[in-house]
Amino acid sequence: MTFVSQTAHSKLADARTADDSRFAEDNSPADSEIYLRDIAGIGTVLEKRLTAHFGSEDKAVLALLNGDVAELCKVEGLTKKAATSLVLNASREQSGVCAGDFLKTKEAESLYLGILKILKKYCHTSFASDYMDRLIPYPSQRMDLANAVSDKIRTHLHLIESLTGDEKETIAGLLSHTAPIKATAASKIKDKAVLAFSEKTYLIAKEKFGRQIGVYWVTDPQECADYFAAYTSVILFEFPEFDLPDSYDYFRDVDNTTIEQLAPEISLDFFIQNQKTLTAGLKLTEILAAGSDSGTFCGLSAEDALHLRTLMSKIDASGNFAAGADAESDRLNFISKNSDEIFLRESIALSKRIEETLAATTLTLDGAQMMKVMSGVDLREIVSEKISKNYREYTSASLSEISSSLSLKKDEEILIYDLFGDEIRCPISIDQDAVIRFKKHISAEMAERTAAHKKKLSKELAGQKEICESIISAVLEFDVWYSAAGFASAHNMTFAKTDTKAEAETETKTETKTNPNTKQNAKSAFFLMTNARNLFLSQKYGFSNVVPVSYASESVTILSGVNSGGKTSLLELLGQCLILAHMGFPVPAESFEMSALDEFYYFGKSKGTLDAGAFETTLRNFSSVLRKNKRKTNDAESKNVDVAPRRKAIFADELEAITEPGASAKIIAGLLEAFSEDQNTLSLFVSHLAEPIAKNCSVPVQIDGIEADGLDENLNLIVNRSPVKNHIAKSTPELIVEKLFLTASGEDAAFYERLKKKF
Repeated sequence: MTFVSQTAHSKLADARTADDSRFAEDNSPADSEIYLRDIAGIGTVLEKRLTAHFGSEDKAVLALLNGDVAELCKVEGLTKKAATSLVLNASREQSGVCAGDFLKTKEAESLYLGILKILKKYCHTSFASDYMDRLIPYPSQRMDLANAVSDKIRTHLHLIESLTGDEKETIAGLLSHTAPIKATAASKIKDKAVLAFSEKTYLIAKEKFGRQIGVYWVTDPQECADYFAAYTSVILFEFPEFDLPDSYDYFRDVDNTTIEQLAPEISLDFFIQNQKTLTAGLKLTEILAAGSDSGTFCGLSAEDALHLRTLMSKIDASGNFAAGADAESDRLNFISKNSDEIFLRESIALSKRIEETLAATTLTLDGAQMMKVMSGVDLREIVSEKISKNYREYTSASLSEISSSLSLKKDEEILIYDLFGDEIRCPISIDQDAVIRFKKHISAEMAERTAAHKKKLSKELAGQKEICESIISAVLEFDVWYSAAGFASAHNMTFAKTDTKAEAETETKTETKTNPNTKQNAKSAFFLMTNARNLFLSQKYGFSNVVPVSYASESVTILSGVNSGGKTSLLELLGQCLILAHMGFPVPAESFEMSALDEFYYFGKSKGTLDAGAFETTLRNFSSVLRKNKRKTNDAESKNVDVAPRRKAIFADELEAITEPGASAKIIAGLLEAFSEDQNTLSLFVSHLAEPIAKNCSVPVQIDGIEADGLDENLNLIVNRSPVKNHIAKSTPELIVEKLFLTASGEDAAFYERLKKKF
């Protein structure tokens, strides 16, 4: 079945190809040469548990690399938090990097986690949501990994753009019903038994089949007959010295017989327990395969997926015929459920007819009849003789009605022939022995048909288990990138244009040939952002209600501005864009250009003046930022190795809170002077002390500003959210005071008016 528009077909093909290639290439333990003992957090005990649970070390490593948190949580002793940590450790072992290599402060990590929280809301499966934890920002030397992520998201963005609203809704619905495959536990078969007539056969059969089928050692003919009566199917591997009933299944060699041969329905357990997720996954496979150039998704064509889904639709949660899958099974099931009600209904109707007949009958006794009564003959016999013809007609009509209502066959009609008996009674009584015989016959027919159905279906589904497992894995993988693309589409994101260090160094070498005065190091760190929206604000207020912001900066900058003007939100927005771009994701901007970074430091706004210990810690943090580059350079010189400098972005929000204003302006000035010496460090400090900082700074510092122009009719600040370059913006507290004055009354208004006069 195909419902996706023709324009989406090639995009679906690209999506399928991208998923298949990633699944094949990125997750192979053989290629990555990763062993469980190499992964942090896995000791000897856990290594054994993982290997035992997954069946081999390779499969356990593959589960970790695939981010299969749900399955990992089934391992003894692993919580979801622990499983997620192991997945991240495995990813780090494979790629050689972790989130902490790029995110260097708690505030930077907090920004990243805030992005993930929003991103996960677009996931349709728990697998995709868990997988998002593996998508981290990469430093510049591993932008190849970020680019691989970009390729997948770009492909799925094209797909989303090609789909209609109804198509997106259908795909989302199918994905939401898809989950990791459940491991099927061995189920006990209650209607079959293996009878052994020697100790040797009994011991072998008990060992091989005893967990799922009852195995009994029989020496007595009567005991044997009891087992035949108790079980629907009896299985033999040998014959006793006494006679057996006719119905049994014989297998020649107990050593070479499998449990699937004895009970083919066992193979259905996998499909029954995973029916919901397989049905959704196969339906989505039909859609994706139909839209691909090759006509397949994960090696399965749309027609094959439909055929497999149709086969699965024939079974219900118990492994029996699903309603509508088999007319005969539906008929027998209807009889089983409704026979009692129909029997009772017809007995009541028959009783009513007899009552009416008796009421309308005049009984006249002749002499012979009177003599019989006088000699002790029951009057009921005479009455019965009088209406016997009517009774036979009525019962025949009732039985015909029952047969018609239940759609009975000839052999089944015979079983209800004496349902009402020959003796005329009013009200009519139902012969319960006849009912028991009838129900037993119907149950036997149902059991026989169900057994044949399971046997046939298990053969048709034989060999499809691994295909289905691969399909579900591919569909879950598809959801990862489809959800990521949905997140990007919902926020009108675009991919950043990144200036990597390699590109910058190439440009620098070219410029050096034409201009000898060009510095040998790469271009300075920078960003250029146009019409961007803070994700956190978009999530809170709605995308259309957030004012877009444009801004650009390089080297060292102070951002000044009005209270509540959006300086902190802008800093957050820039951090979001930098993190997303280094993850390989598009960013929430109309356009965004940047230099690829190695480290991102974000220092959030402090609450109040810090105590001496916290103040000291803050300075130590900044010292370590400066010290890292110097140490790496010295190490390189001692080894006579040319190491490219590490690009950094350092964002600080109102750092003046670390101590009193006069001292903090001097400290910030000193920091900016130090950062200005490194062209590869981008520093952006939000501060209300722009002027005193600039006065204390011995190097030129760019100051940009976000300024308010007044109050609107609703007394809200009129703010140009995009900073003005080379402009010191005033905090304009007088506007806040004016707003309070205009919205207050009485003594409060008088108080605010008094303050207002101070400006």
